Amino acid sequence: ENLERLGELRKTKRALERSQIEFSKYFFKARGAEFIENWHHREIEKALLAVERGEIKNLLINIFPRSGKTQLAVIDWIARCIGKNPRAKIIHLSYSDSLALDNSAKCRELISMSEFQELWPVKIKDDADSKQKWYTHEDGGLYATAAGGPITGFGAGVLEQPNDGKFYGAIVIDDPLKVDDAFSEVKRNSVNERLNGTIQSRRNSRNTPIIIIMQRLHEDDMSGFVLNGGMGEEFHHLNLPAIIDGESIWPFKHTIEELMMKKNADNAMFSAQYMQDP
Repeated sequence: ENLERLGELRKTKRALERSQIEFSKYFFKARGAEFIENWHHREIEKALLAVERGEIKNLLINIFPRSGKTQLAVIDWIARCIGKNPRAKIIHLSYSDSLALDNSAKCRELISMSEFQELWPVKIKDDADSKQKWYTHEDGGLYATAAGGPITGFGAGVLEQPNDGKFYGAIVIDDPLKVDDAFSEVKRNSVNERLNGTIQSRRNSRNTPIIIIMQRLHEDDMSGFVLNGGMGEEFHHLNLPAIIDGESIWPFKHTIEELMMKKNADNAMFSAQYMQDP
């Protein structure tokens, strides 16, 4: 019976390491919830796995609000990467400290779940800060803060990449600009300049990927900045507007009728945040 259980766990572990969506489904179920899968989640998964394999260096994902992006591509993805390689070092940034720290806490809670521990017995150091900065016993870990805040004493990725096929970390930026700040040139420029300065400098290696996930807010937001060559590096661009070919891409979340109501209420907001076309 124990051998059978061990065999099942090994099989599950391999499946979850191969698929971000299967990982998310598994832990949603462990928490008594259900992950509602849609094709856009598979596109996000495909891009993230390509980053892990080193096929994509920098990744930009533009997607509509309430799309499941933060759960799938930030909280669950970081936990899975650290499970697979407890030496991975990841920096997570968002427009506010509270949001980044909340995502960090959720990631840490996921890693602490008994269902996670029986597959990946990753131990987090007792003296590690519970939200902003925490380390595994293998000296991997997570640093979370606001995109506009200081980042001290922590670098993403590793200085020299071992040739072992493992993924060693990234800088993950989720919604770097608050909706209310979108039309402030000072705020936009400040966040974009930090990408070129402080944020880029926290890579432990020039090969450490930067992943930006956001809804478009303005033509000169961080997406516009990197797409126009502002960082001097290429980004693989995954663009997922809420409507494609006249149909809602995720009817479970937004019917086409609901989307049209949003469009009629505020066309400029809808064009940017929902259609990724500011």
